[in-house]
Amino acid sequence: MLGIIGGLIVLSCAACGILFALGAGPLVNIVGSIAGPAYTVNQYYNAVEKQDYTTAFSYISTNSTVLNGQISTQDLYTSAAQAVDAAKGKVTSFSIGNISLTNNNNTAIVTVTVTRSSTPAYVVHLQLQQVNGSWKIVSLDNI
Repeated sequence: MLGIIGGLIVLSCAACGILFALGAGPLVNIVGSIAGPAYTVNQYYNAVEKQDYTTAFSYISTNSTVLNGQISTQDLYTSAAQAVDAAKGKVTSFSIGNISLTNNNNTAIVTVTVTRSSTPAYVVHLQLQQVNGSWKIVSLDNI
């Protein structure tokens, strides 16, 4: 009897592992959906921290305007980012906070706490959307 129960447990674990690997199940969908925006925001702020604005801009959707609806080109974004660096100091650290998924998990709202060298930490709100299979920033209220 114990052998049968043990065998069923092993088969159940194997089935769960296969389903997880294939991307089935609600947990995988939630974790996978959150992982995309988190990765994009992390890569974006790593570039901002290095003052690599070309790379940072690559995480922003070219089909939208960002930073309170004003910035839509690489040059304007770079100028705005450099102005924020001059006024508040270079980004020294950041931490991703809440990630909320909406619109059938195709849109995400992410909060990030940003620390700069010359000012206290502040919170940035980013909106991301899946664009051609990858997550892109479509709106942010600060850099």
